[in-house]
Amino acid sequence: MSDEQKTKETPPAAGPSSKTAAIERGTVVPKISKRKWWYRPLRVLRGLVIYVVIVAVLIWGMPIALSKALHTNTPMAAITSGSMWPVLKVGDLIFVQGVKPDELKVGDIVVYENERGYTIHRIIEIDPAKGMLTTQGDANNVSDKPIKITDVVGRALTWGSGKPVRIPRLGFISIGVAKKLSH
Repeated sequence: MSDEQKTKETPPAAGPSSKTAAIERGTVVPKISKRKWWYRPLRVLRGLVIYVVIVAVLIWGMPIALSKALHTNTPMAAITSGSMWPVLKVGDLIFVQGVKPDELKVGDIVVYENERGYTIHRIIEIDPAKGMLTTQGDANNVSDKPIKITDVVGRALTWGSGKPVRIPRLGFISIGVAKKLSH
């Protein structure tokens, strides 16, 4: 054998295994998983349990946390009519904060309880001597009949700009559930 032929031959594999010599440099050899057959279903089940817990916290825990943070038993309300358009639109979800009667002022958007349920309108007049106030929807031409200040559940939570904090279209869920329950 000539010297030229010897240099063209591949050098013998270094190490204990002859299989190593067949693998080229830079080749990735996948590791064979030694996990049990039940590992993947267990991982899926764990993810499902975590998902259910998060949803439960959001559905039950969020209103409870908001009630405590906003100091009211009714921390959220859905807009069901166009009476407060353009500030609030049908399907908007607003946050309601508890308020003391002496903190109310003309221009506040309040939620109050009446014979039909809840109404969300703006205060246009307050008569502290009689303990009454008058509201009106922004899109309405006529004011509502006066109500007792004690009927006010809360005031719409507002941003620094004075606009109410609202989540568009999320109120449709509440409206849909209420319709299903009433039938």
